[in-house]
Amino acid sequence: MFDRRSVMLGAMASAAALLARAAEAQAGRPMLVFVGDQTSEACKVWHSQWEPLFVASAAYRKLDYRVINPATSSLLSKQHTWPADLRWLLDTFLMSQVGVQEGFEVPRFFLVQNRQVTISTSGNNAWRDVMWPTILDVTGTSP
Repeated sequence: MFDRRSVMLGAMASAAALLARAAEAQAGRPMLVFVGDQTSEACKVWHSQWEPLFVASAAYRKLDYRVINPATSSLLSKQHTWPADLRWLLDTFLMSQVGVQEGFEVPRFFLVQNRQVTISTSGNNAWRDVMWPTILDVTGTSP
């Protein structure tokens, strides 16, 4: 016969197994991270013109999409602006050659797979000419 402790331990083990499977499924899924600020005209163009097209695409449904969009550009390199699970990306970028030389030109896009940055670009033209074709290729979709 089961006592309350056995039932609770069994339920916790089942929940942990479900969470682990969900994490494994997400681990291989590509993720696009948009980094911008609310004062940037280029970011406003992205949000009004490019983002709606992206969100309506088949590629969008095959990856995770995260947005970091603080009030001003001065907050882009601050740890507290970034979600805890993406702070490693901030650190990686700030230590990279591009991060050191250019800093945060916005909008900036990171395509991440298995916690590795596949490609990073900045600007709406780079979105259109570099990032978007890469996302289509990675997700096996067409425009």
